[in-house]
Amino acid sequence: KPHDSHRMQLLAYLHLVETTTGRASPYGVLRYGEEAVFQIQWDEAARRDLEAELMEVRRLIREGGAKRNHERVGKCASCSRRHGCDQRLDVSQVSSSGY
Repeated sequence: KPHDSHRMQLLAYLHLVETTTGRASPYGVLRYGEEAVFQIQWDEAARRDLEAELMEVRRLIREGGAKRNHERVGKCASCSRRHGCDQRLDVSQVSSSGY
């Protein structure tokens, strides 16, 4: 099954394409290697899902932002925004975790 965050990112891209070109693609594709390919529909249900996520982001911004999820140490260690994150795990936590 595709990661929820990957699906939302793809839905955002589909929305952008539709908004900028005036034409909607019926679906997008998520590919994980050669063997895992997922066709993600761009339909009314997907539009509602994306709008619900956007509403949640707006709520979090109004209430002071979201906190980072550091339950996955390896994800934190390899994050592209790690250098500027004031919530990052320190090097000793990351290296001793054995992820």
